[in-house]
Amino acid sequence: MNRLLLLCVFASLAVLAQDAHSPAQTSAADTSGANFIIVLERGPNWLPGKSVSEQPLREHGRYLLRLMESGKLVLAGPFLDEQGGIILLKAADSAEAQKIANEDPGVQNRILQPAVHPFRIAFDSATGASPFKRTAP
Repeated sequence: MNRLLLLCVFASLAVLAQDAHSPAQTSAADTSGANFIIVLERGPNWLPGKSVSEQPLREHGRYLLRLMESGKLVLAGPFLDEQGGIILLKAADSAEAQKIANEDPGVQNRILQPAVHPFRIAFDSATGASPFKRTAP
């Protein structure tokens, strides 16, 4: 749960920083065509004493592969402390992101529990994007 709180704080700070330096501001409630973070935590059917690789998550992995091939999934992976994982995806809106989370076989089988959050990428090492970079006058 602390990880979720830290993720939310980080996402909020990144959004605030971007909004403070961005000439074209968008509403925080406007999540159309946005990125979403899905935090996956252990669900009630998580097998106690078993690592993530020992959980019955083969169909969950295949589902993520299909999302990646369709261009929806940006990245995904398990937490190294065996407490769940994270998915970064592109969706038209929060309803689509929630639908994607709910259709995950790991969620349907209650091995995983999702929490869906809209997310704006403020810092991107691949592109060098940062709300703190100065632009030439």
